[in-house]
Amino acid sequence: MKNITLSITIALCTTVSAHADGILYLGMGNSKTASSTQNGDTPFSFGYLGLKDQGISYGFDIGLEGTVLDSTYSQNSAPNQAKSYNLIVATNLSNTGSRRLDAGALIGFRESTKDCPNSYLGYACYANTAPDIDYEMNFGGIVTYSFESFSLGLRATSESSQFLIGTRF
Repeated sequence: MKNITLSITIALCTTVSAHADGILYLGMGNSKTASSTQNGDTPFSFGYLGLKDQGISYGFDIGLEGTVLDSTYSQNSAPNQAKSYNLIVATNLSNTGSRRLDAGALIGFRESTKDCPNSYLGYACYANTAPDIDYEMNFGGIVTYSFESFSLGLRATSESSQFLIGTRF
């Protein structure tokens, strides 16, 4: 009985993915010069953009970009790399079947500060308590060009500019 259930599940997943059209990408950009208030680590991103031939396409993006001032775990406003969480809203500009060009806006939020709640320890968050994190708006744009299943693009936000490479499926 378990084999029959497994076969049905695989068939359903295959059917759903055969009709999916999207881009899965990785991004990387140039780092800024590090200072006492600026993080200098290389920015990265990982994202997905669902594609439609007409109308609005949606996606999401998680980035490591910009600076979060970290006052946790023996640090006092140390400039570490911030995480960003973004929504992508895009539209198709050109589509010839095997080639397509899409452009969109990216909006979300990015870490700005991390701090431990008050405790007698001072240098670490007490009893594995999660740090307090403040966020700022993150905004920018994205452009992708796809040929067959290969995709290239650019992603620019207020904190980084990145080259994208991905796969269209």
